[in-house]
This record gives sequence, C-alpha cells and structure tokens, in this order.
Amino acid sequence: MILLPALYSEKYGLSLVSIGVIIFCAKIIDIITDPLMGWINDLGLLKRKQWMLIGALISGVSLYLILIPIPNPDEIYLSVFIVLLYTGWTIFQVPYLSFGYDLEKDYHGRTRLSASREFFILFGLITSVSLPFIFDGSVPIETSITILAIISGFLGISIFFLIIKEPERLSLSKKNNFSSIMQNKIFLRLSLSWFINSLANVFPTVLFVFFVTYVIGASEDQREKILFYYFLAAFFGMPFWVWLSKYIEKKHVWFLSMTSSVIFFSLVFLLKEGDINFFIIISILTGFCLGADLSIPPSIQSDLVDHHKSIYMVDISGLFFSCLTFMNKFAFGIASVVSFTLLEFSGFQVGQKLEQSSSNLLYLLYAGVPIILKSIASVLVWYFPLSKKKSLSISKKLYSR
Repeated sequence: MILLPALYSEKYGLSLVSIGVIIFCAKIIDIITDPLMGWINDLGLLKRKQWMLIGALISGVSLYLILIPIPNPDEIYLSVFIVLLYTGWTIFQVPYLSFGYDLEKDYHGRTRLSASREFFILFGLITSVSLPFIFDGSVPIETSITILAIISGFLGISIFFLIIKEPERLSLSKKNNFSSIMQNKIFLRLSLSWFINSLANVFPTVLFVFFVTYVIGASEDQREKILFYYFLAAFFGMPFWVWLSKYIEKKHVWFLSMTSSVIFFSLVFLLKEGDINFFIIISILTGFCLGADLSIPPSIQSDLVDHHKSIYMVDISGLFFSCLTFMNKFAFGIASVVSFTLLEFSGFQVGQKLEQSSSNLLYLLYAGVPIILKSIASVLVWYFPLSKKKSLSISKKLYSR
C-alpha cells in the first residue's frame, strides 16, 4: 500500500484525489467487514484455519490483479480489486489473530508470540524492498513483490496448516455477547490509544513516496533503500522491546517507544533537499521504535480479552482483535483521503516542480500531524489501568483449573 498511490498516479495516470477517495471508500467497506468477521469467527461456523484459507485465496488473487493489472486500469478496476483485497485479508487476519490468542496464555509469552508474528512480517517486508537490489531493476518492483507474496504465502500457509494444531477455545457462556464489548471502558481506552497512534503512523506511510521524492529529492532506488533500512531497524528493534517488557510494564514500554519516536521524528523538520543520509538515520531511529508498536499492543489486547472474559464470561477474542484491525484500517482511510485531497487543492502535481505551499503542506502532514497525534496517544497509554499484577491474577483465575 505504500507504493500503490505512486504506482497508479505515475504509471497509470489516475489522479491523487480519485486514488484517495477509492482507498477511503474501500477502507469504509473494509472496516465494516472487520467486526462482522470477528462476530462470525466467534460463532464458530467454520474452523479458523478454514477461514484463513478462504481469505488467503481471495487476497492473493486480488493482490496479483492490482499490482499486475490489465492494460490501462481505471478507477472502477482499482476499486473492485482493492475492496476484494481488503475483504480477503480481513477474512484471513481476524481468525489468525484470534488463533494466536488461544495459543499462548502466559503474560510474557504473549509478547514473545506477538513479536514473533510481527518479526516474520517484517522479514517479508525487508525481503520485498530488497528485491530491486537483487534484480538490479531488470524486473518491475510490483511484479517481484507479487511473485514473492504468492510464493511465500503458499509456503507459509502450508507449513502453518501442517504443523500448528488449532487449540480448543475455553468454554464459558454460549452467548456471543456483542454489546458487552462496548461496556468495557478499559477496552474503549485501549482502542482510542490504538486508533490515534495508528493515525500517526499512517500519515507518513501514505505520503512517504511523495515526501522523499519531491521534498528530499530521492530517486526510486533511494526510496527503496530508505524503506529497507526502516524495516531492518524495526526487525532488530523488536527483540529489544520484548526484552524490556520483562522488566517494566507493557504499557510503559509502548509509551517509551512512542515518545522516542516523537523525538526522533521531529528531526524531519531539519531536512532539506538532498539530505538522503540524514533521512536514513531518522528512518533507522523511528524504525527501531516501530518494533514496539507492532509487538506490544496485540499482547496488551490479549490480556484485555482475559479481563473481559473474567467479567462477562464470554469468549469474543475475534471481536476484540477485529477492533484493532478496524481502527488501523479506518485510520488508513482517513489519512489517505485527507492527505491526497489537501495535496490536490494545494496545487501539487505528480512529476511537476514542487511549489512552496505544497512543500509546507507535505512537512505538516508527513511529520507535524503524526507528532501531535503520537504525543496524545502516549499520554493515554501511560494511564492505561490494566497492570501486570492484575493481568496475572486474572490469568491464574481463568486457566489454573
């Protein structure tokens, strides 16, 4: 999704406004399917592995048709297959996250499991951004990414199905109580923190290509190099945050990573055209912080599912994790439509010299807005009420039988 706006605007001639609106509308549909899939997952109509297989097939085919499209794809073509891609991924992701919750009951083990999952996701991202260096430009980046995604997805799902046994879910109430989730104030607080932090992360994501190309003056090869170092830093940073969570509260680990990211990202305002190496340093520092963003919140969410289960006696882990994906996707839709619409009205045009007004707007949207949002999220996380002591007590109550 990082490269999609640039791909369809530069290569296929779609306007930034239309791309932004398409992504936003697709995300609206996507966020509706998240809680729906969470509810269906918790009903147990199919095993979670079966839902994962269905979702993988839909999203795999859709990804191929988006990145290797028919000649001259238009807005309708992009709209159809991006909706199918998002829907397929939801069908896969929600049962997958719920599956992980039932695999691990230990307080620290959940952080290790969450980090392991994201560790391999980052490994895939690092591999994908390394492809241009491997093929030396002989194969289009979108083609190589598509091939890598399909092959690795097939192998990964095959190994998962053969090795991992689907765990039995804890039998409590037979009632799938959707309304109880809205009564849980701790859940609502975590959701708000997650949403604001996701929004802070998404603005730089959707604007990355335009900022580094038109403000910093990076070439396509340099863009890929920056992404490589960013994800590599997150890859190596994740074990550090997992190690740190053994000694201090998870919420304080997350707070520390967010405040550090705010400080490092503030350096963006010192950048000027040609500062590629300086920007790489900033990317490495903020990428290191990303490791906590990826591993700690899902672990906290698992503890929160236990908290909810102990009070309401319902097992709705699918709904809980679908809310995290819901918030992230909603943030992506908002950031896309706001960013691309404002850029279009500022006079920004792909391939044209950047005006000062557009440059200032890119600085504001790429760095200013995320810094403010992440600062707010970090304050909310610091005062998050579910402690390690309370989580361990709840876990002992639920599982020591």
